[in-house]
Amino acid sequence: MDLRERERWRNTDWRHPDWRTKVAAWWEGYDLSALARASQAAALARRSVPGPVESIGAAPPGAAAGAPSPERPDAAANPELERLEVLQLDRQGEPVWSVARSEGAQMLWGEDAVGPGDAQWMVDAVRPFGLSPAKSVLDLTAGLGGTARGIVNSYDTWVTGLESSPLLAKLGMDRSKALGLSKKAPIGHYDPEHFNQAGSFDLVMADRLLHRVRDKELFLDRVCDCVKPRGGVLLFDYVIEGTPSSWDNWNGWRDAEPMEVYPWSTARMADELIQRNLDVRITEDLTQLHRRQVVDRVRRLGEALTTAIPDARLLKALGRELALWWARLRVLGNGLRFCRYVAMRPA
Repeated sequence: MDLRERERWRNTDWRHPDWRTKVAAWWEGYDLSALARASQAAALARRSVPGPVESIGAAPPGAAAGAPSPERPDAAANPELERLEVLQLDRQGEPVWSVARSEGAQMLWGEDAVGPGDAQWMVDAVRPFGLSPAKSVLDLTAGLGGTARGIVNSYDTWVTGLESSPLLAKLGMDRSKALGLSKKAPIGHYDPEHFNQAGSFDLVMADRLLHRVRDKELFLDRVCDCVKPRGGVLLFDYVIEGTPSSWDNWNGWRDAEPMEVYPWSTARMADELIQRNLDVRITEDLTQLHRRQVVDRVRRLGEALTTAIPDARLLKALGRELALWWARLRVLGNGLRFCRYVAMRPA
């Protein structure tokens, strides 16, 4: 950005933007047209009557065009959802996941997604494992089940989804039932710190999970117990690489995370897999791709906010989601890396 653009930013009419506008401007590289869209959307939202908001993004891969769409849950009208929200609290005593946050996350990431990398991206990521109707998959970060259902629809395989959030597991299973996939893509709740899954699978996968598990050694032991001979392990996770360029940003990221984080180094992650008699085939740094995925979704959100204005409840949840990812982006590539690990269990 040149000096003229910087001066325009300083002298713009939005001299006192709220933090949402600052986030949008920072992500857009201080693009004033994007700043205007975000500012106008926020102003309209404050004046508008609360109403429903359509999620951004396509349906899961392979979904039928006329498939029924599950109704949006309402925690205020459902005591069971209210109970599930408070079963998992963050360090401030707030629910880690609420119905509002799940809806806000889908506005940002797409239908049935609660993080970057949609179902189609994960479907492509598991393609090398040769999935078929005779094989089975264990997804340890099922979320709302979008990835599990995408894999089922693409490969006609069987996917068992496990999710650490009781609320997301319930919502995900409800969607699988509504789409007629309760048997081929069931979603259940589990505690990663006490993981003890029965059965064996041709592929065990997890996305951004291990850095949140305190006892990683025990967790990986249990993961290996689940993998069939000649089966695979696919892990995407945050790992430490070098020294943070800013300890303020680093500590800010850790404070922004809802739960404590315990990331390993890049080398240790691979070494721990090798120690468990796994053949590590790929260790790949995907940090820049991960950043692009996040930035792209935020830009699309800014565009969508010009026509679909969330109510105050969703704005608050969406703001929390954006603040969390802003904290992550400030350390990604500056002490923290996002890596892919592919390992196979020998015969």
